[in-house]
Amino acid sequence: MKKNIFSDSSKIKSIFKDENIFDISYFPEEIYARDSQIKDIKHNLDPLIRKKKTQNLLICGPPGTGKTLVTKYVLNHLTGYTSNAKHTYINAIEHNTRYSVLHKISLIFDVFLPRRGLSITEVIERIKEGLSKSPFIPVVVVDEIDQIPSNDCSNLLYDLSRIVENNNYFCFILITNNKNFFLELDARTQSSLFLNNISFPRYSPKDLKDILSDRVNYGLLDDALSKDLLGYIAGFSAKRGGDARVGIDLLYKSAKLAEKQGSLTISKENVLEASKLIDVVKFSEKKKSLSDDHLLLLKKLEDSMLTSDLYNKNVFPERTVRRYLSIFEKLNIIRIEEINSGKGRSRKIFLNFEKDLL
Repeated sequence: MKKNIFSDSSKIKSIFKDENIFDISYFPEEIYARDSQIKDIKHNLDPLIRKKKTQNLLICGPPGTGKTLVTKYVLNHLTGYTSNAKHTYINAIEHNTRYSVLHKISLIFDVFLPRRGLSITEVIERIKEGLSKSPFIPVVVVDEIDQIPSNDCSNLLYDLSRIVENNNYFCFILITNNKNFFLELDARTQSSLFLNNISFPRYSPKDLKDILSDRVNYGLLDDALSKDLLGYIAGFSAKRGGDARVGIDLLYKSAKLAEKQGSLTISKENVLEASKLIDVVKFSEKKKSLSDDHLLLLKKLEDSMLTSDLYNKNVFPERTVRRYLSIFEKLNIIRIEEINSGKGRSRKIFLNFEKDLL
């Protein structure tokens, strides 16, 4: 009989102490560089312990800057301390309609809703009934809130923010990468939400090095990665918008390549090969949503380019260029920062991709 192709698998030595450390759902024991944001969110939610009114939160920042992680961390502490609050987490990429979000919210009260057949008004009435009997204040986290169409989103938030039953109300924590999200809501919704804004800046290279070092210590064998390569991976993710998830993904893919080669140490070649794979895959996904005109403008962009220099190229009208740049920012293809120049304040464009991918 032929030898079974898996017969040698048990003899393979793994570079990993714990591969789950690199999973997207992994919750680290220590959260780096976010003490200020943890303190601000905690302070905002303090009144819930006494079942008092608190402000809704808008948590905004670039992708991979710890918004979801920190929110869940604070809420886990809150609900571990008091039974006066209970939270539900909704990802608007999966639940991007008004009815779908309402259905998810209803589950916190154990209210049954059929998948279809009820009007929005009927759904809200059932949620009101659940809220009136609730012994806790529901904290509703809606991640990627900007994925819900703006009209649906405005109506949803307006309706729920005005509900008060037996002194119970909804506390919202809205998470988005889109810094203009609030301005895209209608005026009545803006005035009814009473949002407190908490910003998450990009991680610095040092922050990223600390985060990645933690994953290396817990997830990989000792001496599996050199300090130089750790610095390279931190720099790679810093250049791509300070996204910690990019660095963790690169670290994991590099380790898998090393393991595939039977090595217990990650080489420079492993990291370079993995980084090219990440860039190609991520940019290819984003490129699918871009038109030929979008790509034409992208080709005109240079790293550290002033927006005024781009307008002078006259590729498209300035208004069109501004709109396209906003789209590129949302996709995290570029980032735009205000800087001080000799002529006052200017805006500078930084690329989060390699030009040869075009």
